[in-house]
Amino acid sequence: MALVAGLITFWAIRNDSQTSASEDCPPGAVEIKTAPIPKPEEIELVVLNGTDQDGLAELAAAQLEDRGFIVTETGDADEAYDGTALVYYGPDQYAAGIHAHAYFYQGHDAFDLEWDKPITVVLGDDFAEVRSASDARQSFAQGGIGEAPDGTCTVE
Repeated sequence: MALVAGLITFWAIRNDSQTSASEDCPPGAVEIKTAPIPKPEEIELVVLNGTDQDGLAELAAAQLEDRGFIVTETGDADEAYDGTALVYYGPDQYAAGIHAHAYFYQGHDAFDLEWDKPITVVLGDDFAEVRSASDARQSFAQGGIGEAPDGTCTVE
């Protein structure tokens, strides 16, 4: 019986017709990993205040740390922002950026192919609080990873 199972396994591996992700990507496309989705404890964030409200970045940082994120820096943004939150991230941080984005109700995704800084959250005038972990999971489950941004292709 073990010999039969071994032969079936060998045959399945030898005849696997899947191609690598690199072969499926269009020329010039940047590969982005969509899995695994990192846990908050594995995600480092910079939190910036894009408003004139004192202490907003520190408030959000404390809430993010309560949810397990690692906040490496807080401060003021260079420019004001009037929305809820902008979450900036690049190709190397794709799955982590999408996960962090789920914690901001009506936040905006600011994926940038050229982004080479830590994941950065800019809080705006409409920011009230960081979502709870259960609300973020529900939001993520509804929205998922979505379509790959222009100029990229997804790999798992």
